Amino acid sequence: MTNAVASIEGSRADPDTPTSPTIGLVSYPAVLRANPYQRLLYGELARHGIVLVDDAPFELGWLRRARASVRVLHFHWPQAYWRHERGPRFLRRPLSYAKVALFAFRLSAARALGYRIVWTVHQVYPHERSAGRLDYLGARALARSSDLLLVHDRATAASTATELGRHAEKRAIVPHGSYAGVYPPGRPRDVVRAELGLPPDAFAFLSFGDLRVYKGVSLALDALAATSAPAIRLVVTGRIGDEAQAEAVRAAAVRDARIIEHLGFIPDERVAELFGACDAVVVSRSDGGTSGSVVLALTLGLPVAAARRPAYEDLLGGEEAGWLFEPGDAGSLARTLERAASADRDTLEAKRAAARRRVDELDWEQIGIRTAALIREAVA
Repeated sequence: MTNAVASIEGSRADPDTPTSPTIGLVSYPAVLRANPYQRLLYGELARHGIVLVDDAPFELGWLRRARASVRVLHFHWPQAYWRHERGPRFLRRPLSYAKVALFAFRLSAARALGYRIVWTVHQVYPHERSAGRLDYLGARALARSSDLLLVHDRATAASTATELGRHAEKRAIVPHGSYAGVYPPGRPRDVVRAELGLPPDAFAFLSFGDLRVYKGVSLALDALAATSAPAIRLVVTGRIGDEAQAEAVRAAAVRDARIIEHLGFIPDERVAELFGACDAVVVSRSDGGTSGSVVLALTLGLPVAAARRPAYEDLLGGEEAGWLFEPGDAGSLARTLERAASADRDTLEAKRAAARRRVDELDWEQIGIRTAALIREAVA
């Protein structure tokens, strides 16, 4: 994090003076309702004259019509543009190969029409690598056509260099911004804990976010089963993205009363109070990719138990704002949960204070200045 933040502070002065021309930009996919990240980003870019244009299908006809008002095509999670995941299973792969070819053609057409292409590489390949070589072809096509690759941390920058070769030379590090001010405080801690069934003396870990395979919630379940600490609780919340993962959580909650499952979409007004009811967050994914969940936990002032991966070590300042466990190792995570739950009050308060300090570095105003400067440079 320190290097990334320094790159922002050391960037050129904000070029977006009142005389700077407005630049139209579209987001692919369109802004997601459930995750405020894109809303925060584009709200900040708008302050610097880079304005989001809605209703923008990535189709040749639209690209021809929109040239007068749009200059930048900004991709985030692009796999839907080359994966075909509907219909009979035996047709999905051949149709996906046709789709990735169409995607590459549209990218080439967009460049020929004068568009600039930006890809925020949250991860080089999709979390669930079900498409194999198709993901490689799709990522390569997008990287080859892009004028700018944005990454949020040094670890992702390194993986783009490894996987994308010379195309990764166009990358720049701009940290993932905080979620400060997004979620209202909610109800008092004791009220929410009583509703969740958390005893007053329990040390509660929160696992928050979409329930998908790559999130590694099964590792947290195995880790809890490996510890006999009676005061530990694990609260598992979030939307169900994989029904098998949801069933595993429900079955584990039946076996072990220390697990509290609260699955399903969490409305904004409930998010902060869920974090406030718990004592720490566990992020059990072990791939080391950019994690909005870690940023959210720090924003809401909770220390995090996370895998010992460079991106998370940077965010947490080593163990300044949390605890680290060996990636994919349930025994290591179990020992980490016990270590966190047995920490004294002063240690916990120091980690909470560190969480708040570290997220102060993820200021959207500075991130907006840096991102706008990079996009304007790509356009120029």
